[in-house]
Amino acid sequence: MEAKTDLRVLKTRRAIQSAFLELIEEKPVNKITVTELAARAEISKGTFYLHYLDIFHLYSQLVEQTAEKIAGSFDPYPALFQDPEAFVRTFMFAQVEPMGEALSRGERALLYERNIQFCSGYPQCFLEAFQAQIYRVGKLTPCVENDMKLHFLLTGILSLIVRYRPLAAGDQDRMQFMVEFLSNVIRQTFPEFYPGGAPN
Repeated sequence: MEAKTDLRVLKTRRAIQSAFLELIEEKPVNKITVTELAARAEISKGTFYLHYLDIFHLYSQLVEQTAEKIAGSFDPYPALFQDPEAFVRTFMFAQVEPMGEALSRGERALLYERNIQFCSGYPQCFLEAFQAQIYRVGKLTPCVENDMKLHFLLTGILSLIVRYRPLAAGDQDRMQFMVEFLSNVIRQTFPEFYPGGAPN
């Protein structure tokens, strides 16, 4: 009986999320109402509130899932511990169009500027998603110190992606500078994997 209930819950949540992803293609998150979402998902408003506090709670959960999907859509993570230049190149420049083909139109719409302003925790969602992928490689032991190192490293890389995104299309010298700079940071952050430090 419990498995059936769980299946019903999953089916209802899928219907709610699917309806929301359709609606967010049509209008900003702050214009979507529980009434229209419930009608689209073919549930009652009361059923919606059994699963989510409000529209923004649902939205935040979908942003978190989308961050995990993006982080899992490519795999530069093993290179972090073997070839930092390859890691930086793949991570930075594969992220120039971070939504890529991995996402549906609705998932892309979640991340539009008009919507993402309503998810104050979205940077943390992405940091945690990328960090989880790095830990999955199995080279680093999850602990506070490594969490701090990864937070520092990923925050820096992601901020450079946002700030210098146009470089991917053009300035090879600056791109090379970023790759070298960040590769040296990686070597200094994880000296246990790079005992010789930066290459000559």
